[in-house]
Amino acid sequence: MKLVKLCVCASIFLAPVLRADVTLRYETEWKPAAALQPFMAQAMQTMQGGAGTATSIRMKGNLGYATAGKLIEIFDFTKGDVTVVDAASKTFAALPLSQLVDKMAGAMPQPTAPQGMQAFQQILESIKTSVDSKITGKTDEIQGVQAEEREVTFTMEIPMPPGMAKQTGPSMSVKIVMHIWTAKKEEALRVPAIRELTGYQAWQRYIMNPAGMFEKLAGKMPGVSHAIGPLVEEMSKNQSVMLRTHTEIYMPFLATLAKQASAAGQSFPALDPDAPLLEMNQEVAELSTAPVDASLFEIPKGYTAVTADELFRATFTAQSTAAPATAPEPK
Repeated sequence: MKLVKLCVCASIFLAPVLRADVTLRYETEWKPAAALQPFMAQAMQTMQGGAGTATSIRMKGNLGYATAGKLIEIFDFTKGDVTVVDAASKTFAALPLSQLVDKMAGAMPQPTAPQGMQAFQQILESIKTSVDSKITGKTDEIQGVQAEEREVTFTMEIPMPPGMAKQTGPSMSVKIVMHIWTAKKEEALRVPAIRELTGYQAWQRYIMNPAGMFEKLAGKMPGVSHAIGPLVEEMSKNQSVMLRTHTEIYMPFLATLAKQASAAGQSFPALDPDAPLLEMNQEVAELSTAPVDASLFEIPKGYTAVTADELFRATFTAQSTAAPATAPEPK
């Protein structure tokens, strides 16, 4: 059965005559709790203006283009190759797609404090998690596409060290609620752009294996797979094109700490334990089958070829910088 699905997926990308050009662009907005906005103004400015706030996918024939944070990925669906472009350093690396995740994982820095990481790992591995997912029955039209809502609730109960348990309780709770709007399955037959993007997602699932990618990358961060893995697994089950998400993050224990700090005469904003600490909205701002300029899939002049190891090592080294990279535009 898996081989049949793979063949179907491959046939989608080996039929350029039937392919339509596609542009999909998301815009992202971050909204912290009102009490935290004065303290997080700089961070929000960086997040709102960063390269990750405007995510895009473009396809033309058997070529694909996707922004991935500050990097750009150019795919050749027929050859199974990917070219990763770093616009900030004006470098690029070409490699087989099968090596992409291994190269990224290999370039990730090792923890610098093994003892501290061991204690952190123990906390992560003791976290109790639960995931609940349901179709709400709500529908909407987004960019001319009929969409339906799925709600995913992910909770983590994190045990606290004895020294902090007296202040916060034996554990602290973190809850993430995601309202995910995806195209109805029948829209793939009616809307050409959704049909192409559905094929692209099928290719990602059976060729790139997002869940497997997470496992490899999380291997450098002990315990993270146990803590976040259930949410990643649930999200990977999504078979439709995502059009809108609204995410709320709750950390009620911070309201307790804030109240205790105020009682002790320390300056700390009052937080509502029942309100989200941070909200994130992401929605399709552009969905089009207008012709995509072929030059977008070319390496800009003046860029230097490097190895994938060199490119990813430089990326992880510079990831803490606040200045966003600017993706090259079509010529």
